[in-house]
Amino acid sequence: MVSNKKRLYVALYPSGVVNNEELMYLTSLILGYHWGFLIGPKVEAQDQIPGVRYHEVPLRNVRSTVNLLARILVAKIEDEARLVEILRSTPIVQGDSESSCITWLADALRRIREDGKAVGTSQLDWARIEPLAREYVAEKKAGGRYGQGADMSLPKPTWDLLKDKEIVA
Repeated sequence: MVSNKKRLYVALYPSGVVNNEELMYLTSLILGYHWGFLIGPKVEAQDQIPGVRYHEVPLRNVRSTVNLLARILVAKIEDEARLVEILRSTPIVQGDSESSCITWLADALRRIREDGKAVGTSQLDWARIEPLAREYVAEKKAGGRYGQGADMSLPKPTWDLLKDKEIVA
């Protein structure tokens, strides 16, 4: 029987800081990107691939939103309801300068790993994911993937961390 388990991706977006040069500079040094999760199907054969961006925003096309920079495939989902509950129950800390999308994502990855049932085959080590994702997006930027004239509606670069290879250039 062929498995068609949904996939969990770490997604990188531009940081979103605008109109504040000092904050933009500090954010680029510390965060550089906004980090989140995407859930999508294993097979992405159609032009439009429905999925979900967390915090639970339905997407018409999980492969390509205008501001998505890249996806890193980190897990095969075994129990989506359980995974969603873990993501929903991971606290978003407000008013703490030490808290960010990075700390939330790393905490959620830890909770998923500790749960041991929501995902099957996976690579949930934040110490491996973060530098790989940053380097991957930097390589794509240097290669002009997001430059002027680039078609931002195309499927975004995707790295399969489970197989350690690029699956969408």
